[in-house]
Amino acid sequence: MAVGSFTVSDWDAAALAPGPPVLAGFWAEWCLPSHALADALDEAAARHAGRLRVGLVDTDRDPALAERYRVQGLPTIILLRDGRELLRRVGMLTPQELLKLLDATLAEG
Repeated sequence: MAVGSFTVSDWDAAALAPGPPVLAGFWAEWCLPSHALADALDEAAARHAGRLRVGLVDTDRDPALAERYRVQGLPTIILLRDGRELLRRVGMLTPQELLKLLDATLAEG
C-alpha cells in the first residue's frame, strides 16, 4: 500500500469518516527529518494494509490543517480513529519505533 496525501479539501472525507484509523504525517519539503519519516510511513502502510489509512499533509500547502491540529514541530504524526486523536509524536521515528507505537496503540482499541 502506498502512502497517499491528505489536503484541506479532502481531509474530512478521507481522514475523519468512519472506517479504518488514519495515520497522518505532517511534513514540509524543506524539512530533512520529514523526508526520512517517509520510510517509516511506508512500512506502516505495508504492515497495516487494509486496516490503516496512511497519508502525508504538506504543511506549506495546507497550513490550515497544521493549525487545526496545533502542529508546532515537523515532522509530526497523528493517529486518528473516527476523528479522535489516539497518538501524536513530534520528531523523527525509525520504522521500527513507529510500528511498535502503532501496534501498541491499535491493540488498545
